[in-house]
Amino acid sequence: MITLSELHPDKALEALLQGNVLIAISASESRIAEVYRQGERPNTDLGDEFIDVLPNGVVRAMTKPMGVYRGNLALTLYCKAQSNGTVKENRINSMLSQVESLVNCKVSGKFFFEINPSNVITPMTYNSATGYTTMTINIEWNTTE
Repeated sequence: MITLSELHPDKALEALLQGNVLIAISASESRIAEVYRQGERPNTDLGDEFIDVLPNGVVRAMTKPMGVYRGNLALTLYCKAQSNGTVKENRINSMLSQVESLVNCKVSGKFFFEINPSNVITPMTYNSATGYTTMTINIEWNTTE
């Protein structure tokens, strides 16, 4: 059983992703997409691609006494658009494919993660104010102990 002070599925999900999502810049060059939890993302000097891991809804205790929990996280992919506002669809799809294989039906720490089957993904959206295209994947988690 897990205590409330150990209830950090966002840290466990970040651990699955950090350093593992590669962005192909050219045929011979790539870089790593940074992963940020709530309150960690800087508001300056962001990369062209990054990932946010944020709480999405309530945490439910599945047992009495409490100790087994379930909840959701929103995993949002960000990709800077071309200077003319054109979306880099191939790049964000590559990020999505990598995230899916890294996260779906995986365990990290005391948490099991899967893509939420009832609310999988939001469509790709371009924000002209920020210049980023975003796509959000809903991740369902539960404790494993």
